[in-house]
Amino acid sequence: MPFENHSAPVRNRFRVATLSLACVFAIAACGGKEEAAAPAAGTEPAAGASPQVVAPASPEVTVSDLLAAANRAVNEERLVAPAGDNAIEYYLQVLGKEANNVSATQALVDLFPLAAGNAEREIANRNLDEAARIVALLDQASPGSYTVSTLKSKLNATRTQMQREEERRLAQEAAAEQRQQAAAQAAAAPPPAAAAPAQPTRTAQAEPRPVEPAPQPEPAEPAPVAQPVAESREPVLVRQVRPTYPAAAARRKQEGWVEVSFTVGANGAVSDVNVVRAQPRGVFDRDAVRAVSQWQFEPAMENGKVVSRQMTRRIEFALKAQ
Repeated sequence: MPFENHSAPVRNRFRVATLSLACVFAIAACGGKEEAAAPAAGTEPAAGASPQVVAPASPEVTVSDLLAAANRAVNEERLVAPAGDNAIEYYLQVLGKEANNVSATQALVDLFPLAAGNAEREIANRNLDEAARIVALLDQASPGSYTVSTLKSKLNATRTQMQREEERRLAQEAAAEQRQQAAAQAAAAPPPAAAAPAQPTRTAQAEPRPVEPAPQPEPAEPAPVAQPVAESREPVLVRQVRPTYPAAAARRKQEGWVEVSFTVGANGAVSDVNVVRAQPRGVFDRDAVRAVSQWQFEPAMENGKVVSRQMTRRIEFALKAQ
């Protein structure tokens, strides 16, 4: 009876089964890599990473679905957060499908100031990663706008300031650590050896010498006592009253002067006021006499005694001075 080889069919079936399993594992591995590469919805970029651009909506999602999701987000005050589930991103996805969609365009215009305010708050609170994400959304909604440029400048300035503060903090910590190490080394160092006390040196005793008495100075003659000088001075004006400009002379634009003589009494009051000369005569005399009569002086003194004094003054009448 001839020998039948049954091992070949068995090996062929085993090879087919092995290839099938390998294909299944390869397909599963590829699917797992694609799922791992796709970022999960709602995740934020890592610190220092560039903000992600809004991904276009899946072809299965309609414009109506996106508008409905955006409206729900607006009602729930999810304007810019969380990432992947906010009104700004939904409206941007609508524009990705329909670039001229009026509802999405108008909504982005209305939400832009509110979203910019959120970015400002995040920058002020130094949440720079979140602020950068919001600024990136605003840049997509309104590319190259002045507000976006300003926010980017503030974001960069705050990031630079935080870096400098961190550098200063590290430098201060390093300096403090160095001081602590220096203090620890100083405390561990042995104290310096005390210097040996100096031995007192013995000096030879000198023989005492007789002390001669010092010559006594002759008594000086007493200095002459200065006699007080009696005070003398002229009267000093302490209160001056300006004369009234006559109305008639003012209307005529007339100017002039009056020279008067008067007596300053021991009490400083003025008396015996008389007109010596005047130009023009009789126009300003009465007003000059009335004014000088109200003047007050510190009285004159001679040899320390208060005395009366005769004086003369000229009173000017000029319109430019009135």
